[in-house]
Amino acid sequence: MADTTQIITLYTELANNPQKDFGWDKGLENAKAHRYKQEWIEKLPSEVWEYCAAVGNPFSLGEIQEGESVVDLGCGAGVDLLVSALKVGDKGQAIGIDITPKMVEKAKYHAELAGLTNVIVKESSFDDTGLEENSIDVVISNGAINLTACKESVFAEIHRILKPNGRLMFADMIDITKSSSECCSEQATACCSSEQEDWANCVAGTLRKDELINIMKQAGFENIEFKGLTHYTTAETTQGALFRAIKKPLDEVRKDYWNNFFNTRDYTQVLWHQTHPSRSLEQIQQYASKDDPIIDVGCGASLLVDNLIAEAYKNISLLDAAAEPLETVKKRLGENAEIPTFNCSDILNFKPKQKFKVWHDRAMFHFLLNPSDRKKYFEALKESLLPDGIAIINTFAINGETECAGLKTAQYSSDIIKNELPKGLSLVKSEEFIHITPKNTEQKYCAFFIKSDI
Repeated sequence: MADTTQIITLYTELANNPQKDFGWDKGLENAKAHRYKQEWIEKLPSEVWEYCAAVGNPFSLGEIQEGESVVDLGCGAGVDLLVSALKVGDKGQAIGIDITPKMVEKAKYHAELAGLTNVIVKESSFDDTGLEENSIDVVISNGAINLTACKESVFAEIHRILKPNGRLMFADMIDITKSSSECCSEQATACCSSEQEDWANCVAGTLRKDELINIMKQAGFENIEFKGLTHYTTAETTQGALFRAIKKPLDEVRKDYWNNFFNTRDYTQVLWHQTHPSRSLEQIQQYASKDDPIIDVGCGASLLVDNLIAEAYKNISLLDAAAEPLETVKKRLGENAEIPTFNCSDILNFKPKQKFKVWHDRAMFHFLLNPSDRKKYFEALKESLLPDGIAIINTFAINGETECAGLKTAQYSSDIIKNELPKGLSLVKSEEFIHITPKNTEQKYCAFFIKSDI
C-alpha cells in the first residue's frame, strides 16, 4: 500500500531539485505539451514552470469562473493552483492541499512571488481536508489521486466539500493493462507486492478507468466522463487520463439508492424487517394516545403503520426519502392508505406542516455519518416536536453492526447521543435490545428517548 514517507521523500527532492531527472516528464515543455495556455505561462514566474509534472491538463475539462472557489488536491509547488488563482481573480479563492511540507512551503512562496493574494495552501491528507462541507465550486487534481491508498475516502471527501452541482476535473495516471491479473485491482491495492517507490512514481497506485469511475459513482458523482488519454506515461502499464464529474446532491444520492434498493429486493427479507413490530408499537404506546400526531421517520416499507392503524391510531405521518417504499405501503394498505399522511422527502430537507407528539425512528439515524447531517436531523426534529413530545431514535448499539444495506453505519451509546444533542433537546432514557432478523441472526440496538426542553 501507499507509503506516505516514501512519497514525501520523493516530492521533497523534487521541491529542492526540480532540474533532476526523475524518469518522467516535467518542466515548461511538459506544460506546453499539455497545451497550457501561453497567457498563463507569461503571467506566472518562469521558476514555477520548472515544477510542472502535470500528467494532463485539468483546465481543458471545463471553465473556471471568476469569483469561484477552487481546491487543488496535490498542488505540489503550485502550478495548477496558481493558474486557478488567475482564473478566479481577486473575488475568488484557490486552495492548495498537499502532504509534502516542502511542497506546501514552495507553493506559498510561488504564490507570493506571483503576487497572488487569493491563494491558501494547506498541509493535509486528501481525505480529511478540514474544509467546510458544500463550500467549494471546483476540485482539480493532477497526477496525485493515484498516490493515495484509499481512493474511496478521497472521492468521498471531494464530494463532501463540493457544493451541490460542483465540478470535479482531474488528470491522473491510470492502469492501461487489459487483464485484472496483470495489475493491482481496486480490491487488492492494499496487499500488492509492488515496491513503495512505484507508488511514489505513480505506478503501483493506479487503477483502471472503469474501477476509478465506479468509485466516483459510489461516492455520489454523476455525469462522469472519461475524456481520453494523454501522452504522459510513468511505466509501460500506465498512462495519463482525464476525467470530469458533477457532484450529485446527497439527498438525490439517498433517494436514488433507496429507490433502487426497494425496487430490487424483497422488503420482507431485509435484516431490519419485523413481521410484527411489537417493540416500536410499545415505544409509541407509552407516549401517544389514539389521536396524538405521530411520525415514523425513515419508515421504508415497515409494517408499523399497519399495526398502528389496527390499534386505532388516526393521526399518522410517514416520512421517507424514496418514493418506492411509500408506494409499496400504499398498495399494501388498500383503503386504509387514506389514513396516514405520506411525505416523500429527505430528512435533511423535511419541513413539517404540523408538530408531533411522537417522533419515531426505527433505524435511520445511524446512517448519518456526517456531523453536519446529524445536526440538520436534530434541527428537523426540534422543529417537528410538540413541547410535551418525545423522540424515539433506535440505532445500532456499541459493538453492534457497522454496515447495513451495503452502507456504513454508526453505533451509539447514551454518552455519545448526549454529546450529539443540540441545545433544546435532552435524553430521558435509553434501552438496549436485541433484534432478531429474518435470517434469525441477532443485531444489537439501543433506543434513545429524547424530549424537548423548550
